[in-house]
Amino acid sequence: MIANITGVILAGGRSLRFGANKALAELAGQPLITHPAGVLATLFAHRLLITNTPDQYAFLGWPMAGDRFPGGGPLAGIHAALCTAEDERIFVTACDMPGLCPETIRLLCSIPGSWDAVVPWLDDGPEPLCAVYAKSALPVVVAALQQGIFQVRAVLAKLRTRMVPTQELPPAGGSPARFVNINTRADLATLALKGKGIR
Repeated sequence: MIANITGVILAGGRSLRFGANKALAELAGQPLITHPAGVLATLFAHRLLITNTPDQYAFLGWPMAGDRFPGGGPLAGIHAALCTAEDERIFVTACDMPGLCPETIRLLCSIPGSWDAVVPWLDDGPEPLCAVYAKSALPVVVAALQQGIFQVRAVLAKLRTRMVPTQELPPAGGSPARFVNINTRADLATLALKGKGIR
């Protein structure tokens, strides 16, 4: 188990493009959220689910907390997790990322230094929802939310952020499939058909 870091899943989105709560949509015979939850359960003794509808996720048996800035998107979820977790650092992912690579998560959590955030850098930029955040990031996160700035990438630019390029990631962890988000039913159908990254 990874010590002194809380594993966090964000499940507070409205799933507008999906048309229903995508976290509960079925993939490989299980709710979509169970795939990242299963990966994090093997890595972190301390876990946390950020959701404003906790009754829908009671089956996971995880501790839960809600957003303190409703409508603030993933940044509000990161804020809630940082405020709630007892550990000084959290690893954050989303309910719609079923292909998470454990080796990548271990590497991100082991990067030395007093960083506010440790984030993979992919071909199209940072992946903020497969990343480590420290409580030291809170002042910047709170200031952004109070100003109505909800883009996590914009906040990363103001933090002491360690960007980890794909060449530093484990071979499997550098595969784009490991960072796939499910935004639409077509995305889910494509992933189910190809079986990409599903463990």
